[in-house]
Amino acid sequence: MQTLKAKKTRFNGKTLAITAMFAALVTVATAFIKIPAPLGYAHAGDSMVYLAACVLPAPFNFIAAGLGGALADLLSGYPVWAIPTALIKSLNVLPFFLIRYFLFKKNNGKILRFTLIAELILTTAVTAGGYFAANLVLYDVGAAVAEVPFNLMQSAVGAVLFIAVGAALDAVKFKQKIH
Repeated sequence: MQTLKAKKTRFNGKTLAITAMFAALVTVATAFIKIPAPLGYAHAGDSMVYLAACVLPAPFNFIAAGLGGALADLLSGYPVWAIPTALIKSLNVLPFFLIRYFLFKKNNGKILRFTLIAELILTTAVTAGGYFAANLVLYDVGAAVAEVPFNLMQSAVGAVLFIAVGAALDAVKFKQKIH
């Protein structure tokens, strides 16, 4: 039976700096980049969570996503959501990590891969399920159910932005340049 181990990653200044950069990107994109939508607005933060999931090695991708999401909630005036968001955004990385770990033994330097649709569907389920559970704990069933369409829309907006940014970064071989 194969055990699940992350690839060995040396903890060094460059990895720490890139992790901090992605945490900052998640924070800023979540707290400050608002996109008008039928249910209010969406933010660009999820796209940066997905990008961090594809560019950073584990566990740094989990850290950047969770820390960035939590900081965005604190900056935006929603401190009650900081801990749930930190957990959910960290878990958003899990589908990318697991699929890429089991299917790609060698890194080909691409952000967008043929597994992208599966990764995005699974991370959307994590978002919707995670915020549904958090709303159940913080509020009630009605609030949890009412938030589901917004969370699905938020994930869809994040996915579209991620694909656009990922395609642009793949075109300039970004992943190879930073590693």
